Amino acid sequence: MFTGSMSRLTRYLLGQFLHDAIALCLIAATLVWLTNMLELFDLVTAKGQGLITLAGQAFLATPALTREILYICMAIGLARAFAALQNSRELHTIHITDRVRAIWGALVWFSVIGVVLVEFLAHWAEPVATRSAVEWQAQIAAELVGENLTPGRFTEISDGVVVRIGPRLPDGTITNFFADDSRSPTRRTYFADTAVVIQKGNGYQISLRDGRVETKPVDDKYTEVAFSRYELEVDSLTEVKNPANDARQRSTLQLIEMGRYNARVVTYLHKRTAEALRIVAIFLLVASFMMIPNSARRQNWMSAELFILVTCFAERSLSNLAAGATPYGHYLGPLLMLIAGVSVATYRFRVQARPRNKRVRGAAS
Repeated sequence: MFTGSMSRLTRYLLGQFLHDAIALCLIAATLVWLTNMLELFDLVTAKGQGLITLAGQAFLATPALTREILYICMAIGLARAFAALQNSRELHTIHITDRVRAIWGALVWFSVIGVVLVEFLAHWAEPVATRSAVEWQAQIAAELVGENLTPGRFTEISDGVVVRIGPRLPDGTITNFFADDSRSPTRRTYFADTAVVIQKGNGYQISLRDGRVETKPVDDKYTEVAFSRYELEVDSLTEVKNPANDARQRSTLQLIEMGRYNARVVTYLHKRTAEALRIVAIFLLVASFMMIPNSARRQNWMSAELFILVTCFAERSLSNLAAGATPYGHYLGPLLMLIAGVSVATYRFRVQARPRNKRVRGAAS
């Protein structure tokens, strides 16, 4: 396999890097999943769904947050691996025997693994999971309106939307449909003698018959429109958004095949691609500080974990701020980290590492 081109020391170091990184990533992903389950608990309490639906919806929301924290977890795992090598004096031995190339080799393979994982999440897993979650939510909303509402009871199916239905006919037709939507400044109230939930494409509609729509804007100019048939999107009542051209719900390959490179699509493509540079930059920055052994027995003013968290938070904030002005702003934070990592590594190897190696060789002779 790909490890065939590695030396034994490179494979050993890569294993050390991956050990803590994988453990931290799994723990973080589990915590993200549990947090999502708590946030979506209304699926069980208010919308009549089971634990399987709750766990599945939480799982589909996990890739987006996992992508955000993956590089942090792997960077902390890398820092802990270097700290363990420092404490066991293995790092000193590697430098004394001029095996630093093995460290760089393991770092390159570790970066490749990180880039593949984060780009897989950003370019494919996250948009596919987002689209699946939206379609599932639309199905849940349709089932809630069509089957799970209790006749004669006012039910709030989402914030600001109250629905009441009458008895259902044997064929599933809803009678005496009422819905009040007070979310937007223009309040809308729907009345219909009968209603049927139908599927159309990837979404669902409520086909209203023989009713009226009452509209009350902020200026209190009341209007009423009667209709014989009115198609009401379920998404409009449940806050589930499923636009056909939403770039967040399409993989990069699908966006390229569409060929619609508007500003929104270009922004998402740059945002996804910047994750690779972010991975490489944070790994190089961590390695530049920790891959050279430190013989001094003094306490660092900041732990490596805290340094990584502060750096990543500052970098992500700066990138998001710059992205508001230009799509290339997503590269600003990773580029600054990369420059800092190269600068620190160059300084430490030229100024700090060489004198130490000369002293060690002199003492050995």
